Amino acid sequence: MTGTEAVIEIANLSIAAGQGGVTLVDDVSLHVDAGECLGIVGESGSGKSLTLRSVLGLLPPALHQTRGTMRFQRENEGLHSVGPRELRGRGVSMIFQEPMSSLNPTMRIGDLVAAGQRARGMSRRAAAGQALRLLAEVGVPHPEQRARAWPHQLSGGLRQRVMIAMALSVEPTLLLCDEPTTALDTTVQDQILTLVERLRIERGLALIFVSHDLSVISRIANRTAVMYAGRVIEQGPTHALVDNPRHPYTRALIESMPQLHGPPTRLRTISGSPPTAGRLPAGCRFAPRCPLAADACHEADPPLLSIGPHRSTACFRQTALNAGEQP
Repeated sequence: MTGTEAVIEIANLSIAAGQGGVTLVDDVSLHVDAGECLGIVGESGSGKSLTLRSVLGLLPPALHQTRGTMRFQRENEGLHSVGPRELRGRGVSMIFQEPMSSLNPTMRIGDLVAAGQRARGMSRRAAAGQALRLLAEVGVPHPEQRARAWPHQLSGGLRQRVMIAMALSVEPTLLLCDEPTTALDTTVQDQILTLVERLRIERGLALIFVSHDLSVISRIANRTAVMYAGRVIEQGPTHALVDNPRHPYTRALIESMPQLHGPPTRLRTISGSPPTAGRLPAGCRFAPRCPLAADACHEADPPLLSIGPHRSTACFRQTALNAGEQP
């Protein structure tokens, strides 16, 4: 069950490279309710990770936010305007894609997990005990032994569990997940997804989960936002979006997913490549790759509009798509 009030609201977020430079994320608005998982999916370069990192102000030095506001709810006080620095370790934590490049190689595992509580004033002894409890909670075997290990001595799956324990150590209400399963093999990926889902339910966490893999998103997310070329081009409840996509790009992502049931079918690919930032086509950004594109699609970029309860799409041809028209 998800909450009825948003934990975070992001409105009209835009990110550019340099002063007056190329826009990489364009007018993105999202919200996440308590206990809910919002998935963000799209090809590499769609702007999904930049959107996530902007919440905590972790953009690369050459990039900056040019527009947008953020409101966050803390301790049932209602939504208040906040900046990234107010959220780091104070209600929001992040799990990164590659833990080996995110874990300090000069610190033992127990010290890494305890660092968050130590920064909040907890004694070394109490923080060490809390670290062991968190390592056990995220499924690290023999936590007393692992706490004395160095990051390079653990497998990729265990390092990712350590990252999750570190994120939980500051007792967040919102957990940001930046493709945390991409570098893992299928079996370990399944274990991490199961763990994250369990923690969301048991702790009542709100999650934003970014992935390029729609099959991962469809498993873990209650709602999904599809991004393409820096824009959100479709949003809706995940199962409704997968069963009845209302944007040709979403349909193309679904058709490129392997099917576990039914007779074997040839996977479809999406023709062409995403546009380069700064060289966007006229009209709809997906039109050059879209099999349903009409003249109007090459003349104007369709706005993201509501098409029903909790559904929205940015497509002039969504009626034809909904009617089952094929390329």
